[in-house]
Amino acid sequence: MANLIKSFITILILSNATFWLFGKALPDYIDAKEYKSFTKAWLVVLTAAFFLHDIWLFWLFLTCYCAFFLSGSPQKRLTSYMLLFAAMPLASIEIPGLLGIRYLFRLNYPFGLMLIFLAGLYFKPNSLRWLSLKTDRYVLIYFIFIAVFSFRDDTFTNGMRECLVQLFRMVIPYYVISRYLSELKYLNRAIFALYLGLLPLALVGIFETLRHWHVYDPMVQALLGWNSLASYDIRSGGLRATAIFGSPISFGYVMVITFGLLLYLQPLITNQRFVKIMGGTIIACLLATMARGPWLGLVCLYFIFLWTGKNGIPKIVGWSLVGIFSLPLLALTPFGSKFIDLLPFIGTNRSDTVDYRAKLMEQSIIVIKRNLWLGDTNYLDSPELEVMRQGQGIIDIVNTYIGLLLSHGVVGLTLFMAIFLGLLWEGYFTLKRIPPDEEDLHRLGRALLAILVSILFMIATVSAIDFIPYFYWLFAAIMAAYLHVAQKTIKQYKAKQLSAV
Repeated sequence: MANLIKSFITILILSNATFWLFGKALPDYIDAKEYKSFTKAWLVVLTAAFFLHDIWLFWLFLTCYCAFFLSGSPQKRLTSYMLLFAAMPLASIEIPGLLGIRYLFRLNYPFGLMLIFLAGLYFKPNSLRWLSLKTDRYVLIYFIFIAVFSFRDDTFTNGMRECLVQLFRMVIPYYVISRYLSELKYLNRAIFALYLGLLPLALVGIFETLRHWHVYDPMVQALLGWNSLASYDIRSGGLRATAIFGSPISFGYVMVITFGLLLYLQPLITNQRFVKIMGGTIIACLLATMARGPWLGLVCLYFIFLWTGKNGIPKIVGWSLVGIFSLPLLALTPFGSKFIDLLPFIGTNRSDTVDYRAKLMEQSIIVIKRNLWLGDTNYLDSPELEVMRQGQGIIDIVNTYIGLLLSHGVVGLTLFMAIFLGLLWEGYFTLKRIPPDEEDLHRLGRALLAILVSILFMIATVSAIDFIPYFYWLFAAIMAAYLHVAQKTIKQYKAKQLSAV
């Protein structure tokens, strides 16, 4: 109990310090009273997770709290959903079954939030029905494909569970978010709430590495009975931070996204000194994860953001030169030499992980060729992949694209990519048509493009585990909502020009 209280007080201090700092530099569209209600909701969920000591009691409390205090208009519910999206670990449990069925499905934290905030809105009448947006067809075709193939080489109940997983994780969030974030002011609040909910984790991550302690472990032990949330992975003499996530790479992935949100919010924040502090905190946390894929993902995100702005190419060249010429100087310092030694392809520290990925690619290609178009559900039983089994007894498919090719073939991967490439294609050409006076709308499009591209880059270094798929489906939905808002603004601008003529 003492360790639980110590953990709670630590997170409480770190999160309140973050909230206090951000509260000094709020965007103009968020007032102090509303900001206080946001931070209060986040802290209430944190407190409940620490001291209820029963996952079912936690869900009962969370449902009642959200129904009585966080309900309201669809936009308010979506803002609350974004705020609490990553307020606690995945926390997966089985819903007991009946009539001989052992369990109905696994309920985890994002699923539960979806049921509380979004499920009702999915069935509520909306002017934008399915196929109203261009990317709807890609989402529906991919869902139907996955749903049909969920019953391949499996029982009917397992097939139904997989359909529910995809419905909860992809379809309902995509539909509700893309329909109800129908104006820039709603998008602004949702982006702000998501950023606010993620920001405290950055300071937690730094603390974990400095103190060599996963601070969320006591809460997970009390609430779920697990021994720990993530293993104590040591790299270059330091503990790799994980916060609420199951692995450092998942945490790094989310911190890259958080930095992308800051790129949009930066000019809207009233005090730029605090922007630099928050940006530095996120980058320091990203370093604390010692996850090389997300490090490269951050570079990818920032370069895409620069490329879509004014004088993008010269800025990219300038930053690239700064990075290249700073490496020899960094090598002269103790911290810099450790950092360089961790870099992929350059450093030697844990270079075996790079070798593992290369060998996984070679072995997977052999298996993929046997079932090229539709994949194979039993790919893990193949002798070619058996040689990839690690000391923990698992075959880690550390590449989402390879995982899709193995399980669903070229067809499955193509349908998956069609969703994101369709969004990026529409987003890029929509940016070019946004009216010149809509600076916030243009910058939001740049940030979302950068986030989506960096996500597509980073998932090539990790499988679809933990919060990773929830975030890429979340941003697919946000991008779809943005495209609807932007295209509506472009039409209004053209109409005004015609009427002026």
